[in-house]
Amino acid sequence: MRKLLLTLATLLLLLVGAGTVWAEETSVSTMDTVCTVAEDGSCQVVLHFRVELSADTDSFSVPVSPKAEHVTAEGGRYSVTEGGKYTTVRFTDLRAGSTELWVSYSLAETVTPADGEQLFRVTLLYPDWNCAISNYRAEIHLPKPFEEMPTILSGYYQDLIDNYMDIQINEGTISAALIPSQSLLDHETLSLSLKLPEDYFDLRFLAGKTVAADRLVFLILAVLTGAYWVIFLRSRPILPKRQAMPPEGGNAGAVPFVLTGRKADLDLMVVQWAALGYLTIHRRKNGKILLKRQIEMSNERKDFEVVVFRSLFGRSDTCSVSSGEYLRARSLAAEKTKRYWNGRLFRARGNPTVLRLLAVAAGLAICLACFDACVAPRSWRWYVIIPLTLAGGGACWLLQWIGGCLLRRHPIRTAALALAGAIFLLVAGGKGGQGFLMLLCILLQILVGMALRCGGRRSKVGKAMASELLGYRRYLLTMPDSTAKANVASDPQFFYRTLPYAEALQVGRIFSGSFDRLQLEPCDWLDWEGKPTKTARGFYARFVRLLAGLRGERVPLLYRPRRRLR
Repeated sequence: MRKLLLTLATLLLLLVGAGTVWAEETSVSTMDTVCTVAEDGSCQVVLHFRVELSADTDSFSVPVSPKAEHVTAEGGRYSVTEGGKYTTVRFTDLRAGSTELWVSYSLAETVTPADGEQLFRVTLLYPDWNCAISNYRAEIHLPKPFEEMPTILSGYYQDLIDNYMDIQINEGTISAALIPSQSLLDHETLSLSLKLPEDYFDLRFLAGKTVAADRLVFLILAVLTGAYWVIFLRSRPILPKRQAMPPEGGNAGAVPFVLTGRKADLDLMVVQWAALGYLTIHRRKNGKILLKRQIEMSNERKDFEVVVFRSLFGRSDTCSVSSGEYLRARSLAAEKTKRYWNGRLFRARGNPTVLRLLAVAAGLAICLACFDACVAPRSWRWYVIIPLTLAGGGACWLLQWIGGCLLRRHPIRTAALALAGAIFLLVAGGKGGQGFLMLLCILLQILVGMALRCGGRRSKVGKAMASELLGYRRYLLTMPDSTAKANVASDPQFFYRTLPYAEALQVGRIFSGSFDRLQLEPCDWLDWEGKPTKTARGFYARFVRLLAGLRGERVPLLYRPRRRLR
C-alpha cells in the first residue's frame, strides 16, 4: 500500500512539474482584444498580445472563430488553417524572450433578432489557448449608445467572472479588464452578449432571413408540380412498337413535334421531300445551296406540307436557301405543323410548359434559400444573390431536358450542360446547408423531364404514333449489316431515302454505320459539286454539311459513321 501511495505521489509531482515547465516556457503577459462593430452587425476583431518564451519554439497557435474572414497576422511567420472546430493562426520560428503578436479578422454576423429585440454576441477567447494570460483587456466599440448592461461568461467562472473584471460603459464602448490580482487560466473561454432594441442594428442584409420561407415555398411548389402532373398530364409510359417503316404519310421534319412536342424542322422536311422526288438539292463548291422543284405537291401529302412547299416555290421553280422565302418558310413550317398535329396528338387538359415552370419555380425557391444563407451579409449581397438564383433556375431548366436528351439534336451537349447544372446546384446546396432539399429539387427536375419526354398527355392517335416512331428508331439503331444489304438489294436508294428519318430520330450516324461496307448507287436527289462518293461514310459526311448549310450554321466537324460493337 505504501509503495502504491508513493508511486501516485511521484506521478503527481511529475505532472505538476510538467505543467510548471510549460507555464515557464510559454505565457501571455498581456492581451488586448478590440472589436469594432458596424451598423450592419459585422465586426472587425484585432488581438494584440505579448508572448513570453523561455526558449525558441517551433510554433505558437492562436484559435479564432471558425467563421473568421480575411484573417491576417503580424509579428512573425504564420499560417492560417481553416476547417474543423476553429480557425487557427500558427506562428512559427519564434525566438526566446518577449514577442509582440497581432491577429486580425472580420466576422460577417454578430447580431441575431429575437422576440422584439436584437442580441449582440461575440466570443473573445476560444478554449484552445494552451497558456495562461496574466493581464487581459477587451474593448467593444458599438455604433450607437445603449442602456443595457452586457453579460460576460467564462468557461471556468461562468457569470461570476464579473467579480474579477472591471467593466465600464462609455457611450457606445464597453471596456472590460481583469483586476490586477487576477489572471486567466489556460483553456479559458470568454464571451460577451448584449441585448439591444430591435432597431439598433440595420439587419436588412442579414444572411438567411428568407431561408425558412424559401424552404416552405419549395415544398409547396414541389407538391403543386406533382399534383398538376397527376391531374392534367399523367399518362402511362410510351413503349416502342416493333416497326420497320416510318408512320404512313409522315415527314422527317415533323418528327420533332410529333415525337416530343418540339418545333418542326424545315431543313429535314426539305430533305425528306427531296428523297420522295418532289425536289432536288444542288450544293455548289462555294457552299451555295439551291432547291429545284421537280413535281407539284398536291393532296397526296398533309395540308401543312402543301402550304409550306408552295411558299417555297410560289414565285419560281428554284429557291435559294439564303432567300427570304426560305427564312419565312422556316417559321411557317413550325406554325403549320403545330396547328395540324397539336389537336390530333395531345389532349388539351394540361400544358407541359406550366409543369416545367412550376418545377423551375420550386428550384428558384431552394436556390434563393441556399444563396441567401451563404452570401456574406453586405449591402451588395442581393446584387449577387439574384443572378445566382436565376442561374440556378436555368440549371433546373437544363436538367429537365436530360430525360429526353437522346431525342434532341445535340444529345451530348444537352447531357453535358445538364451535368454542369446538376454540379452547380449540388455545390449551392452544400454551401447553403440545404443539401437534402437540393437533391429533391434535382430529382424533381429529372422526373419532370422524363414525364414530358414525349410532350405531355397524348390522345390515342398520339400514343400510337409516338410508339411507332420509337419502334422505328430502335429498328434503325439496331439494324444488322445483313438487313442493310437486303434493303439496298431491293431498293438501291433505300439508304438515301431513310437517312432523313434516321437523322430526325438522332440515330443517323449509327444507322450509316450499317452500310459502311456496301457500295451504294449515287444519290438521285442531291447534286454535290466535286468528287462523287458511293460510300455511306462519305455521303453521311456530306449530309451533315448539307444540313449545316440549310440551317445557316457553321460547318461542323465531319462525323464518321460509328459502327456498333459485335
